[in-house]
Amino acid sequence: LAFVIFQAQLGQFKVENAPGELVWMQGNQLFIMLGLVVLTMAIIQYLPKLTKAVPSALVAIVVTSLLVIGLKIPTLSVGDIAGVGGGLPQFHIPGVPVAWETLTIIFPFALTMAAVGLIESLMTLSLIDDITETRGRGNRECVGQGLGNVLTGFFGGMGGCAMIGQSMINIRSGGRGRLS
Repeated sequence: LAFVIFQAQLGQFKVENAPGELVWMQGNQLFIMLGLVVLTMAIIQYLPKLTKAVPSALVAIVVTSLLVIGLKIPTLSVGDIAGVGGGLPQFHIPGVPVAWETLTIIFPFALTMAAVGLIESLMTLSLIDDITETRGRGNRECVGQGLGNVLTGFFGGMGGCAMIGQSMINIRSGGRGRLS
């Protein structure tokens, strides 16, 4: 997981040149970006040694953002990479024909996605239970995940499940409640 995330982040070190090609950053732009990355990583690594009152990743994001905004550091922002805008998703019924043929096409994929999602979520629940010495409720998790995934489809979303990597980061950051 860490390797995949690392590879995905490498693309953030590329910028568009005059002909519109993506090329690696150079000079000051590269050094600024590397400095911000090192600062962020240092906060995430060393803040928990001082306090666990707040998640170190959240502090790293806030500190780095305030530093960039306050000092007007010329670096890429989310708005430079992708459009930022929109609003709340609107309810709509997906435009698929209601027919037996549609069900025979969708059902095998839906069953596979549901099985993978439930297995991943139950494995995550079991791991978190072991680490925190608590007892989760698998049935409640499965029903909640199923209802949530059905409901999100009516708002243009995709189904999801609990993820071990993110849950481990959450636990290491001190998260213990349902909201975390």
